Amino acid sequence: MSYTGWAVLAMAVYGVNAVLLKLALRQVPAEVALAVTNTVLVAAGFALVVFRGQSIVAHLSFGWPTVYLGLAGVTLTVGVVAFYTALSRGPASVVVPIFAMNFAVASLLGVVLLGEGMTIQRGFGLLLAVGSIILLTR
Repeated sequence: MSYTGWAVLAMAVYGVNAVLLKLALRQVPAEVALAVTNTVLVAAGFALVVFRGQSIVAHLSFGWPTVYLGLAGVTLTVGVVAFYTALSRGPASVVVPIFAMNFAVASLLGVVLLGEGMTIQRGFGLLLAVGSIILLTR
């Protein structure tokens, strides 16, 4: 499957995940939901490493890639905790679209920090995404 196929799958599954999570958060505290869902995620990650014959230790060193992984883990943790907390307190129809703007942030950072190209179409798409969040949150 191409990277766009994987991205579409991720989009669809994240959408379903948010609804399932919101249903669970009606009765389960956000911290408990966070622990359970992320335990499943970590277990699946380790299983995938074993299934594909990878070695975690072989890919870690005292270099920048390991620092980037550590920082990504910290930012992922803050983001997921904030998302679960927001979803437990607010409507999914508002929280999820705001959360989904993380992709626009990543797109802008890709242009600024990674030197990825910005086209008129991409810029217009980002403006439309911001506009959609404004409309969805009112």
